[in-house]
Amino acid sequence: MDRGPDEATRRPRPLTGERPPGEGWRRYEPRFQPDRGRLGIERRRSTRHEERSPRRRVHLLGYLLVAVLALVIGAGVGYARAYFSDGEVGAEVTVVIEEGSSLRAIALKLEEAGVVKHARAFEIRADADGYATRFMPGTYTLRINEPYDSLVAGLLRGAKPPTVKVSVPEGSTLQQTAAIVADTLPGVSRQQYVAVARDHPPRFELQGYKRGTTLEGLLFPATYEVLPAEASAKGFVKTQLDTFRAYFAKVDMTRARAAHLTEYDVVIIASMIDREVRAPAERAVVAAVIWNRLRKGMLLQIDATVQYALGETKPALTYDDLEVDSPYNTYKHAGLPPTPIANPGLAALKAAANPTDDKYLYYVARNDGTGRHYFSTTYEQFLVDKAKAAANGG
Repeated sequence: MDRGPDEATRRPRPLTGERPPGEGWRRYEPRFQPDRGRLGIERRRSTRHEERSPRRRVHLLGYLLVAVLALVIGAGVGYARAYFSDGEVGAEVTVVIEEGSSLRAIALKLEEAGVVKHARAFEIRADADGYATRFMPGTYTLRINEPYDSLVAGLLRGAKPPTVKVSVPEGSTLQQTAAIVADTLPGVSRQQYVAVARDHPPRFELQGYKRGTTLEGLLFPATYEVLPAEASAKGFVKTQLDTFRAYFAKVDMTRARAAHLTEYDVVIIASMIDREVRAPAERAVVAAVIWNRLRKGMLLQIDATVQYALGETKPALTYDDLEVDSPYNTYKHAGLPPTPIANPGLAALKAAANPTDDKYLYYVARNDGTGRHYFSTTYEQFLVDKAKAAANGG
């Protein structure tokens, strides 16, 4: 049977490790040469390095961004601390913060009112301090250029309920005080105040004061803040009495007691001082005149007591005025009037208890626009001073 060329050349391979005849042994060559093998290994390492490089770059970029962000935040806080107003604190202003206001809206309102100079600086600093959503809505009474710490404390605490300020000047009479209270304190009438302070006064203890007597002189003049919802004539009078007690404790009564003057006597003298004196330096001098006249048994002849008896304040008293029949008329009745004629302040109370050592017995207003008086120890000099006052326009 004829075989094809392939069949003719195909021989069975031996079962041993011998090569077929005519082929011989072929030399084994490694797939990679030693040098190439090292290069291959290096090439594979290089490949792995190249695969990791993008990740490393991302990480490095992230670290860089964090560092830059930290610098930006630090610079922002530094800017806020550097430019937040710490200047001289100014007048009070009212700022209304609406419910739901953002930190930026609050900062802009504070800047508009002058409480802070830079809204952005305040916003950055408050945000960095963790106050972005913690400020309370309400109506605030703040100050221009208010320090950061006190401003933030107030905004965190919340606005106080709105109050009404009642300002009673020193030397105001009970009737004048009643008018001020009625004009400024909602829900309280003049008649209600007078009824409590004069007609049916609450119990009050003071040496020389007779219970049930008018509280004229004990209604301490000051500026009071009152919650409108709690306003009442009785409550306001009580506050004035408590304030009087607190301030009268600051008066040194040593000399007054030695002169046999009661605490109530000192209040009466102080009330005359506040009605007579305009120049603060003369308070203790006028007190000396009153003490000297009392010591000598002379009539006090204080114009302010006559005006109190008349129920009105006149630029000048007439001779008919000096004849008014009243225990308050110190031109006709010796000694102190029965009650104070006004509500004196602390300065007048201190002067009344501690007059100067001057021997003056007389004084007359200069009428030269200074509000001061001429003082003298004799009636003759008093007449000379009175003539000078008349020449000045009195």
